[in-house]
Amino acid sequence: MIGPPGLWERRRDALALLRNAPAAALTDIDGTIAPIAAKPSAAAVLPAARDALAALADRVSVVVLTGRSAATARAMIGLDNAVYSGNHGTEWLVAGERSVEPAALPYVERVREIAQAAERGVGAAGVWIEDKEVSLSVHYRNAPEPDAARAEILAFLDANAADMAVREGKMIVEVRPPVALSKGEAARSFIRRERIASALLLGDDRSDAEAFAVVRAMRGAGEIRAACAAVSPRDAPPELLASADYVLEDPADTARLLAWLAEEV
Repeated sequence: MIGPPGLWERRRDALALLRNAPAAALTDIDGTIAPIAAKPSAAAVLPAARDALAALADRVSVVVLTGRSAATARAMIGLDNAVYSGNHGTEWLVAGERSVEPAALPYVERVREIAQAAERGVGAAGVWIEDKEVSLSVHYRNAPEPDAARAEILAFLDANAADMAVREGKMIVEVRPPVALSKGEAARSFIRRERIASALLLGDDRSDAEAFAVVRAMRGAGEIRAACAAVSPRDAPPELLASADYVLEDPADTARLLAWLAEEV
């Protein structure tokens, strides 16, 4: 089956979008502009991608849509003039000012409770629990038996976090507030608030598919011109590829595209 075309080969399509002001480039971090690392703390944004985003931010809106906390995203990318939407749309960091979406605030204590319980209750080797205040990530990439670890994590959360939203990604299980917040809602909010005319979206996982679907729906309704590119298509979830217009081979391919766009925009 033929998938979406490569965006590098069709890079002038992306250029046309970013020249249609006011424009925005919206990107995930891990697996998109930073290679996936065995432990999230070891991940690093590719310098070429960072430099390109810095140059682009002088011309278009650069928005980081990530499952990481907004503060961690800011530390990884290091741009003051980018907008950071962290924890899957539940928090924002704009011009140094952090805010949490009001709908997520009542669940901060509940996330902490589940994180503490998971530290005691999930015994599989290689599992790492990341409490991000308004969401929780349970990583099992380093588990010697990942299928068994995943099953144990899901069973634990089914018994202990049934009141929360549980989502899966690449070797990770996320616990989020059970409210209508996501990367997709974050993208919609930013686009409407800033009256963005065209947007380029880059992502590699299921949570990015949520953003792709929302923006494609906005495009279908005539609200915006947009294109969505799935990074690392060889291990991309089916729903991401199904909602993508283009593909990029890996974070290095993303960095190459961004660098070219930064020069041409």
